Amino acid sequence: MSHARIEEVSDSDPEIDDPEAFLPDSSQHALQPASAPHSAVAATASTNPTLLRNGPPTSFSAPSHQQSARNNNLPPDLKSHCLLYPVYFDATRTRSTGRRVPPSLAIKNPLAYSLISALQSILKSNPAPSQLQITFEPDKLHPNDWANPGRVRIKLFDTETHKPLHPGIKSKAHLYKLIGEYLVANPTQKDSPLDLRIQGLPIPENFLEESGEVKPPRGWKMGTILPVHSAAVSGGGVSENFLKEAMEEMKAMGGAPGAGGMPGAGGGGMPDMAALQSMMGGMGGLGGMMGGGGGGPSGGGAIEGGGGGKKGKGKKK
Repeated sequence: MSHARIEEVSDSDPEIDDPEAFLPDSSQHALQPASAPHSAVAATASTNPTLLRNGPPTSFSAPSHQQSARNNNLPPDLKSHCLLYPVYFDATRTRSTGRRVPPSLAIKNPLAYSLISALQSILKSNPAPSQLQITFEPDKLHPNDWANPGRVRIKLFDTETHKPLHPGIKSKAHLYKLIGEYLVANPTQKDSPLDLRIQGLPIPENFLEESGEVKPPRGWKMGTILPVHSAAVSGGGVSENFLKEAMEEMKAMGGAPGAGGMPGAGGGGMPDMAALQSMMGGMGGLGGMMGGGGGGPSGGGAIEGGGGGKKGKGKKK
C-alpha cells in the first residue's frame, strides 16, 4: 500500500527558502491557471493527472506505475520552483515550527487545495502576460505538518532574466502575503476538504460530523480539519484512537514508544521521522488514491509499511 511521503525539509533548505533563487522553465507537470484557454488545458490534461481544470471542486486519477516512476525523478527545473505548504499559513504555528507569514495573515486549518484556490483568485484579478506554471502535489508532506498532506509548486521568475513573471508578484514573500490575504478572507470550513475529490478514495460517512472536532493527541501538532486523504483519517472518519493505533503499529514493528509514551517527539510536536514514516505505512488514508503503485500524481514517492523503519528507543523505568 502506498502512502504520502514526508519531505525532509527545514527552514534553512535553500530549495524552499532562497527568495533570490530563479526558476528555470519547465512545461511538464504544470497546472495551468483557471484563466488558461480551454484548448491549452485539454492538451495538457492527457499527460497530467493533477491538472486543475475549472477550479474547486475537482478530481484526479491515480497514476500508473510508469507515471509514478517518472514522477519520482523530477527534472531539476521543476525542483527549483517555489514550494507552498499549508503550514506556512497556519495560525497555530510559530515561525520556528513552519509559519512563514505574520499572524494577521495566517488562519487555522489551512489546506493545500486552498492554496490553489488562492492562486486562482490572485491570477484572475491580475492576469499575468504569460501563464505561470503551477503544480499541485496532494501527497507531499511538510515534516512539521504530518497530518496535513499536499503542497503547491509555482514558477515565479524568468529563466534568463531572473525577473518576476507576474507583474503583481514581486517575490516569494509578496506571494505569501497575497495568499495570506486570500485565506483570511476565505477561512477553512468544515466541508472545505471536500473541495478536493480523489478518484478511488471514498468519503467516510461521518467525515463532516467529525471534521473540525479533531482533538490531537497530547503533545502532537495537527489541525482539527484535515484532508480526506490524511494519514490521521481512517475509513470511518477521523480516527478516535489514532494515538493508540500508532503505538500499536510501532510495537508491531518491534519499536518501543519514546519517552512519556510518545513516539520520539521532535520540533513543533513532530514525532520522529523514521517512526512516523513506518507508522503511516500501516495506516489507512492513501490506499485508494495511490492505487498501490508508487508515488503521488506529481512526483510523490511512497512510504511502504511493515518494515524499514528504525526502532524507537524507550526509557526503562
